[in-house]
Amino acid sequence: MKEINANIVAGNNKLLIGDYKGAILEFTKAIIIDPTLPHPYASRAAAKFELMDYEGAVSDCKEALKLHFKSEYNSGRTISRNTINPIYGRLYYLIGLCKILLDDKENGFLNLNSAHMLGNPDAADMIRIYT
Repeated sequence: MKEINANIVAGNNKLLIGDYKGAILEFTKAIIIDPTLPHPYASRAAAKFELMDYEGAVSDCKEALKLHFKSEYNSGRTISRNTINPIYGRLYYLIGLCKILLDDKENGFLNLNSAHMLGNPDAADMIRIYT
C-alpha cells in the first residue's frame, strides 16, 4: 500500500506542475499494483483530458465510476441520491466535457446534466456555454 500511495502522491504532484505524461505514468503504476482503486483512474483521466486524450479520459472515468460504485455497494451503506460521493459529479462532468469535445454533444449534455443533478456546480455553466 505504501508504494501505491507514493505513486498517487507523485502523480498528483506531477499533475499540479503540468507534467501530464509523468502523472499518467505514476497513476498507471498505481493501477497496475491495485486495479481495484478508483482514485488513480479518476486522476489519470484528468491528466489524459489535459493532453486532449478525450477517449482515454472517458474510459478512465467510466472505470472510476464503476469502482466507486462497487466499493460503496460492498461497504453495505445505502446508496441514495443524498449520500452519493461528490466524485460522481466530477466524473460525469469530465465525461460530458470529453464527449462534447469528441463532437458527441447529445451524450455530452446527458453526462453534464447527470453531473448537475449530482451537485456539480460547473455543469450547468458548461451546458449553457456549449448550447
